[in-house]
Amino acid sequence: MIPVFIAPVISRFDLLERMLASINEPVERGIVIDNARSGYRIPEGLAPGFFVFEPPFDSLGYTGSINFVIGQTPDAPWWMWCSNDEAFGPGDLAAISERMERAGDSPTIITENYAWGAVNRATIDRVGLFDEWEFWPIYFDDQDYSYRCQLAGVRWINYTGNVIHGAEGHEASLTIHSDPQLAASNAVSWDLNRRAYV
Repeated sequence: MIPVFIAPVISRFDLLERMLASINEPVERGIVIDNARSGYRIPEGLAPGFFVFEPPFDSLGYTGSINFVIGQTPDAPWWMWCSNDEAFGPGDLAAISERMERAGDSPTIITENYAWGAVNRATIDRVGLFDEWEFWPIYFDDQDYSYRCQLAGVRWINYTGNVIHGAEGHEASLTIHSDPQLAASNAVSWDLNRRAYV
């Protein structure tokens, strides 16, 4: 069972629903963070145990959403997150869950380029949360966290499995490519975040 599943989203709720439909492992608590504050509601029967949270003001950003949910579920032994333009294949979530359970108190992160990932309490205790202040709303927060994990000796598992990366692959976000306004905003924030990381 996945203790907590986090799904940050700002657009392309059709892709979100495809991702949610691919979840074939029990989820104790699932949280969709509607960063667009769109009033989105999960269709009945699609994702049992999931609910939608809307930030009261502006977007929390991608890793800000992850940090928020970790802070709201401090009793969880591990957390999983996923972009809306991903979908899991048969057996993926069971394999990820099994590896996270086996990790126990050993700091461990499982991911594939941060489009999705799982992190345990031991990693959070050793490395802390993502840096949502220097890197907002998305990009380079993952490189920063990877480097911090490397410095802290966190066990890194790169899992590929059968995960599907959007209709066009995850070389670039389908969310950004689907919205000219988001693309224009990202052109500014991406370079600011790159400079902050360097």
